[in-house]
Amino acid sequence: MLIDRYYEHVDALFKKVRETQREAIIAAGKMMAETMMNNAEVHIFDTGHIINAEMTGRSGGLVAPRYLRYHLVTENPDRKRPALEGKSRCQEGMAELVFNAGNICPGDLIIIGSVSGRNEQLVDLALCLKSHGCKIIALTSMEYTTQVESGHSSGKKLYQIADLVIDNCAPLGDGMMHIEGIPMPFAPASGLSAVYAMWQVYLCCVEELLAHGITPSVFKSSNTPGGDEYNLEMEHRWEKYGY
Repeated sequence: MLIDRYYEHVDALFKKVRETQREAIIAAGKMMAETMMNNAEVHIFDTGHIINAEMTGRSGGLVAPRYLRYHLVTENPDRKRPALEGKSRCQEGMAELVFNAGNICPGDLIIIGSVSGRNEQLVDLALCLKSHGCKIIALTSMEYTTQVESGHSSGKKLYQIADLVIDNCAPLGDGMMHIEGIPMPFAPASGLSAVYAMWQVYLCCVEELLAHGITPSVFKSSNTPGGDEYNLEMEHRWEKYGY
């Protein structure tokens, strides 16, 4: 059955992450812990589909990391005209506005997730934040990103800007399974491996903090007795100490 084949692919994916990314994951956890101990912030920006939600603001997870999101929405339902054909929609430079408007400071750590690592928006963001003294951890697919061209005018991709790279080990195109009768690979890998790697990063961060005598704030489920009150206390603790 297809689900049995899927089990095999997932097992192989996780095994590859464990065997090839252990050192990078440990280093990322230490970077997170150092950032928090320095009273700086950890931000997560994900162009994919999962780590913004999975790694922030959830029960059993760290209080400190916060997601970063931004959008430029232009409402202009005009008719199509020849003069608009070929018009550049480039939004390079918007990241500078994000830095100025957001709660980001030099010394902060930004974890950026992108399977291909080529997107104009995220490359622009990474370059901007690096120029302002922030550190970058890239969560990307090295197999994928090395086979595609950058969408940014610099020609750079995320892994070429980051201080540290974690390979999510997803294949080119992301789909793991080739199924007869379906022309495109099915069942994407990156969401699974990204979360698998990131919880390991968090564990390494926790271990590093505990080794320094620091107990990090962790969310409790709000659906358990006293959950909301406990989480409010954790939020206040994070606001005061950064962890």
